[in-house]
Amino acid sequence: MKILVDLPTLAIKNALNSDKEFRLSARYWYCDLRFGVGEDFYYMTIKDGEVSTFVKGSDGFDPYTINFSAPEDFWLETLQIKPKPFYHDWFAASMHHALDFGGDLESAYAYYYSIRRIHHCMATCFNAQKIAA
Repeated sequence: MKILVDLPTLAIKNALNSDKEFRLSARYWYCDLRFGVGEDFYYMTIKDGEVSTFVKGSDGFDPYTINFSAPEDFWLETLQIKPKPFYHDWFAASMHHALDFGGDLESAYAYYYSIRRIHHCMATCFNAQKIAA
């Protein structure tokens, strides 16, 4: 089966670390995020508001604090430049679509603006990669 969504991890990491809104809103955040994209997993580590690692793949023992998992068709919709209603926001998508948003929700809600910036930078980098290909 052809992989439809392959996130450009280095570009996303660099975009977030240079995004002033993300750095400000995430400045005290220490978190491990897992993104399940179809059958693939991506892991992002945030330390004091900086993305220290963002990698594809797992050794099976990767810790995570917050999880965002969905089929690839969901990610294709949510990563559009102008997503359809209820794909534009991951919390709303978890209520109306096949996104599993779980883990430490108290931390997720406290840093929700940072999560919105992750979504924005992820979509921007994903679309730039598609255009360049």
